[in-house]
Amino acid sequence: MPSLSYQEKSLYGALLANLAVFIPYFVLIHRDAHPSLGLVAGAITTLILAQIVLQAIIAIATRNRMTDERDRLIVLYGYRAGYVTVIALMMLGMAALWLHTALGQLNPAHLAMHFLSVFFAVLMLAEIVKTLTQIVAYRRPL
Repeated sequence: MPSLSYQEKSLYGALLANLAVFIPYFVLIHRDAHPSLGLVAGAITTLILAQIVLQAIIAIATRNRMTDERDRLIVLYGYRAGYVTVIALMMLGMAALWLHTALGQLNPAHLAMHFLSVFFAVLMLAEIVKTLTQIVAYRRPL
């Protein structure tokens, strides 16, 4: 099996950071019926710091960072998959928030925080789909 390129190492690092922040965030959100702005802000801050540290380590440890046309196409495939994920999940999330509010299962006073949580979840899931699409594309033979 060939060694991983800089782009692949970067993708695995991004996936690791995303999952390390995303999974605990959703465990905490699932336990708490009323998400707080501090929890969302803390998750975003932790994710940014984790990405900076991991990408810096990967960049220092990797010598060859050249890209070619295949790398650019793989990035485009990943962004397309992420965009489709954002659109589909945002529509689903908005419909779920509307339905829960219409059925009286969600306090309208807490709707903004629930929307923020759903929006953050959609962005995180889209980022994971984008990264996984790119990893699969790198592993696929030409």
